[in-house]
Amino acid sequence: MTPSRSCKKVSNLTVEPIRKQKDIRSISRLIKSNPRNHLLFILGINNGLRMIDLVRIKYHQVEGLKPGAVIKIVESKTGKTNVLVINKSVHKGLQLYIKEVNPDPDDYLFKSRKGNGHISSQSVGRLIRSWCSAINLKGQYGSHSLRKT
Repeated sequence: MTPSRSCKKVSNLTVEPIRKQKDIRSISRLIKSNPRNHLLFILGINNGLRMIDLVRIKYHQVEGLKPGAVIKIVESKTGKTNVLVINKSVHKGLQLYIKEVNPDPDDYLFKSRKGNGHISSQSVGRLIRSWCSAINLKGQYGSHSLRKT
């Protein structure tokens, strides 16, 4: 009889930030046609929040906010209160998204295509890897890359 192997997946993969301004602009241009993904990218690089906290934001939390506004968010990992700042680029992305999508107040900003939930952090990681691959960016990238950028 062979010893059973642990099925637990252990990942010590560290991801890196998108360091160059030209790469950030390239990704932004690449995803400009998809308002949800563009807003996700803009929010991710402009605020140091974890992806799980970003994807849980609902439309009513950001509805009608102007540049300079702040949203208080309780971090899921630490339980601490953190802030999400609405700067000019985030505000512009929000306006484009709202115009295109017209969400209900209780909708998640980053809705999943499956059901009424939000997009998962794993899906965001796949998106970011695909964007980096599309602009031929070498290295390890994932959902945490936006927080580090």
